[in-house]
Order: sequence, then structure tokens, then C-alpha cells
Amino acid sequence: MRRIFDKWEKLSIKYKLFSITTSLLIALALIIYLILYFLLPSYYHEYKIESLQESLKSLVDSSIHFDTYTLEERLYYMAKDQNLAILLKDSQGKIVYGKNEVVILRYSKYMINSIEDEYRTSIPIYTKDAKDGPYTLELVMPLQPIDEANEVIRKLMPYIISIAILIAIIGAYIYSIVITKPLINIIESEREQEYRRKDFVATISHELKTPITIISGQIEGMIYSVGKYKDRDTYLKKSYECTQELKDLVNEMIEVSKSEILEKDLKLVSINISELLNRLVKRQVFLIEEKHMKTILKIEENLEVKADQERITKAINNIINNAIKYSPEGSELIIRLYDKNKRINKKTSNQRVILEIENTGVTIEKRYLEEIFNPFYRIEKSRSRKTGGSGLGLYIVSQIFKSHGFDYSIKNKENSVVFTVEFKN
Repeated sequence: MRRIFDKWEKLSIKYKLFSITTSLLIALALIIYLILYFLLPSYYHEYKIESLQESLKSLVDSSIHFDTYTLEERLYYMAKDQNLAILLKDSQGKIVYGKNEVVILRYSKYMINSIEDEYRTSIPIYTKDAKDGPYTLELVMPLQPIDEANEVIRKLMPYIISIAILIAIIGAYIYSIVITKPLINIIESEREQEYRRKDFVATISHELKTPITIISGQIEGMIYSVGKYKDRDTYLKKSYECTQELKDLVNEMIEVSKSEILEKDLKLVSINISELLNRLVKRQVFLIEEKHMKTILKIEENLEVKADQERITKAINNIINNAIKYSPEGSELIIRLYDKNKRINKKTSNQRVILEIENTGVTIEKRYLEEIFNPFYRIEKSRSRKTGGSGLGLYIVSQIFKSHGFDYSIKNKENSVVFTVEFKN
């Protein structure tokens, strides 16, 4: 029993659901069969008796208005329609109707059987020409024919069960696929997220360990005045820089955490992306001037997108900041914002807003392009110390765009790198 339970536990959701659904459908088919076999006869008998009683009541109520001949006609059709053996006797017990041997013999096998196989009744009935009192109407209704139907059901049982099992298996298979597909997707998504979380935590541990080790070593060297660490002013400055790097890293990790937590809680509003972009470029003026870069803005006015204001601002700001940081001095920063539908002369009221941020004088090796959105990934291992980058900027960007359902990409041109995002309203 334990082995069976263990095997069941190892089955995938799809096969578990298939097995359960198949069993339930087969059980349902058997229940229906048993209901038909055991309950149908009694129900049918009751139905026939009730139907006969209603007919008799109607006949008795109306018979007073017609003669014996008319009554015999009605009895004939009643016997024919309801499969009855009928005898009509006068007040002296003489058979008035039903003495024909053909009529009697037709039902004799039922009239001599046990009471369980037939329904018998005897009632007085009046006609307008009855002189010596009421007639006596005796009826026998066989209940046997329904048993013949039961016999047929019993013989068909193997075929019924086989068809039921086949239908159950096919139905369960289709049902399990339809139902389990979204469930499997959810489970796979959860597994992927769990894997990413574990990987992220492991990477965080490594990333935090490096600056902490450096700071700890430098401070310890200064405390004990060991070798080069006697120059406290120099190493205090270096320790401070390391703490700032650590601070930036922690802030970026907080942003990542917020991004993932809020993934299903977007506050979508209509944003004038043209105005937002101009504001974000102005924020970076100091860095741009420091690197003597030329800024070229090709921004169409009054373009709107639906997005989370705070998160989309963070994403675009990260892209612009990255483009400036990792460009050589004297290069160009080119920003384009346009409605693609308008450019291709597509007559529609819907906007298809495209943002392109291009920094010249640099390219990224093709092998790195697919890795660049991974957390803590840096093309240069020393980049964090050179530029202050944590390796999380583009990862945060990718998470924000994914949560919105926006398409994004990064690619090389001849002497530049272009980040493209398509906003879908």
C-alpha cells in the first residue's frame, strides 16, 4: 500500500487529474447503469398504475352519460392502448364484455401469475342504460414487460461499461490537458521564480562579501598600523568609497525587491512620455557635461503611454544613466521618441510609441548581449569600481518592462549601442 501511495505522490499533476477524472466518470456511468437497472422497473410500474387509475377515474366519471355499447368501445381502445385484460360483468356476474376467447387467452399468462407481476383492480361502473345496478369492471395490467427491458440492459452491460470507460478516458484526457496546462504554467513559473530567488540571494551574498571584506581588511590594517595601511588618510578614503559602493548596491537590491514584489500591483495611469523624457534628460545634464557629450533629442510631442509612473520613470532613467556612464568622452547621446503608426502612414487613432536611446563610440560584443539583463552581470569585472555600477541597473529595467508587457531589446550599430522599447497601450 505504501509503495502505491509513493508512486501516486511521484505522478505529475496532469496524470493525477487524469486518473481522478477517469475514475469519477466511470463511477458515474456505473451509478447511472445501476439506477436504470434497479430503480427503473419500480418507477415504471408506479407510472403505469397511476396512469391507469387516472384513466379509470375519467371513464367512471363520464360513463353515466353514455350507453353500454359506447362503454364497450372505450374499453376496447383502453385495453389496446394500455395492454390490459378487461372483463365487464353485469349485476348477476354475467360477462358482458371480454368473453371472447381471443381476448382472454391474450392475457391468460398474466392473469394466472403472482400478484407481483401484475396489477389487478375491480370497480363498479354505471351507464345510462344499466337497469339492475352497476356493472363490475375487472382489469388486469401485466407488469412483466419491463423485466424484459431489464434483461436487455443486463445483456448490454459489458458494452455499456466499455463505452463508458472509453468516453471517460477520452474525456478525462482532454479535461486534464485543458485544466492542467495553466496549472503547470503556474507551477513552472513559481519554480522559475524560486530558482531566480535562490540564485539572486547567492549572488547577493557574493556581491556583498567583496566590499565588506575590503573595508574590514583596510580598517583592521589601519587599527594595527600594518605596512601600507599606516597611510590612514588614503585608506580611510578608500574605505569610504567602498562603503558608498556598498550603499549603492544595497539601494539597487531594494529596487529589485520592490520591482518583483510590485510585479502584480501596477498602478497604470496615462503618462505624457514626451514630457517625462525631457525631464529625465535634464536630470543628467551634469554627467553629460562632465563627459563632454553631445545630446541629440528627436522627441515627438504629446505622446502618451499607460504605465506605472514611478516604475517607468526608474526604468528610463536607468537606461539614460547607463548610456552616459559607459560611453567615452566626447561621444553622442541620441534619444528618439516617435509614433510608429504615424511613420508608416497607418490610419489609426492608437499610438505605437517607440523609444530609442543610442550612445555612440562604443559597442558590446555579441556574446554579451543576451547576458546583459541578468542580475549582477558586468561585461568588465572591474566596472563597478570604475563607474559605480552594481550590475543591477539593466536587470531592474528588464523586470519593469516585463511587468508592463513592453517589448525591449539592445543591439549594436556600426559604432553605437541602441536600446529600444515599444510601449503597448
